[in-house]
Amino acid sequence: MKSLNRLLTNEDRKEYQPTIDLMWNLCPDMMSRKIPEANVQQAFVLKTVVDLYSEHDDVLSVGCYEDTAFASLVEYGYSVQGIDPADNGMNLEDFYKTSHAQYNIIFSTSVIEHVVDDELFIDHICKLLKPGGYAVLTTDFRNDYNPNMLLPYTDVRFYTKIDLSVRLAAILEGNNCSYVGKTDWNGEPDFFYQGHTYSFATMVFRKDNV
Repeated sequence: MKSLNRLLTNEDRKEYQPTIDLMWNLCPDMMSRKIPEANVQQAFVLKTVVDLYSEHDDVLSVGCYEDTAFASLVEYGYSVQGIDPADNGMNLEDFYKTSHAQYNIIFSTSVIEHVVDDELFIDHICKLLKPGGYAVLTTDFRNDYNPNMLLPYTDVRFYTKIDLSVRLAAILEGNNCSYVGKTDWNGEPDFFYQGHTYSFATMVFRKDNV
């Protein structure tokens, strides 16, 4: 069984083609604006959320604007709350300060690489999870990244194995959260955009029942 914490590859693009086809059926206009090779991220998120979902779960999408995983879940009939500065003026930090809710599932597709304070971002997600709840994220990844490297114009950083397995893992541990299963962020970059070659990494973690 594949790790839920890995780099998405062309093998995943083939595996998730039925989910990508489903997204085309559910939200064709939004899908027409997407880069085909990048759709594997939303497909991974959609499939993973559906697999983890139980009836009456509370679900939150962080960064819902133009997210085909979020749109597909809504079209599918799931009850999903979405927040996004471009959609309803709400970012995660402001939402956390004003919300008293917790969620069984929180997902965020390719958002964290655009966030300046990513450790606070992860901390807020952990605190918004119910005990036993899951978070599902994807992000831009390049293991040889350094702060002097040029980036796609909206990215703050690429992620590395050290970022995910040490720096952000420490935030998870401090919130009684941990990655689901083994992690495997190994592989060569295979996605090209704006003159940059990188990968898409997945992050799935769970809050302990304590």
